[in-house]
Amino acid sequence: MKEEIAAIGSTSSNPLVRTEQAYLIASDYCSKVKASDVFDTQESEIEFFKKIRPGFEAELIYFGELYYLISSLPEGKKNRIKYLESQYVPIMMYRRRYQSLYEYWCLDRSDLDQQLFARQGLKDFIFFSRPLPHGDPNSLPVGKVFARFRAYQELHGYLQKELGKLSNKGVNGINHSIRWTATKAALVELAYALKASGAINNGNASIRDIATHLENAFHQDLSQFYRTFQEIRIRKNSRTTFLDRLKDKLERWMDNTDLNSRGDI
Repeated sequence: MKEEIAAIGSTSSNPLVRTEQAYLIASDYCSKVKASDVFDTQESEIEFFKKIRPGFEAELIYFGELYYLISSLPEGKKNRIKYLESQYVPIMMYRRRYQSLYEYWCLDRSDLDQQLFARQGLKDFIFFSRPLPHGDPNSLPVGKVFARFRAYQELHGYLQKELGKLSNKGVNGINHSIRWTATKAALVELAYALKASGAINNGNASIRDIATHLENAFHQDLSQFYRTFQEIRIRKNSRTTFLDRLKDKLERWMDNTDLNSRGDI
């Protein structure tokens, strides 16, 4: 699904068209990702309702929200900035509405997974001060909340990126005089390493969020990062050439600082 969505970038220059196509792709995949009538283990059931199904639903929600946002953008720079800034409000309100679950999600907790992500778990489980969304045969209520958390996290990253462009500065005032001078493939390799390590937002940041942040930080176009990652995966020698080189350079630098007792160069 992500490969197909990434490929849309080269089909049209119209962001609304690209977003609509991405939404249709996500919708098609969501219709195919179905829960088993009986899971082999409770672990696999929890994995499906906590991560797999919400992952697809998050993309559907994200592109649906993005389509509305782009199609509603007003004319004029100041009006656009004001409009985009107002879009943080529903994100924050939703997080506050399900504050306990949001903390559970952010902390990547698993101690209540049997109650939250197994079909029988929620029946007698009191954990919420507000009603949950309705589930369906392929989703559980808490999974739908998690899907929206993930979608809103991606939307938050998009808003930061667009506001940075309109205000002629990077996200959170990032200094663009600092440039990435290695290859884009190396930056993509770093992005996926950060995702795989769980080093960002306790592992809950999507690869799109991480790529967007690095894109803004280093003023690089990473719109094709999914495709680049596929090329990285089929490298004949080491698939982590940049990370291997980083490790080697750091160890050499540490050896040098051991000799002169300096921590900078």
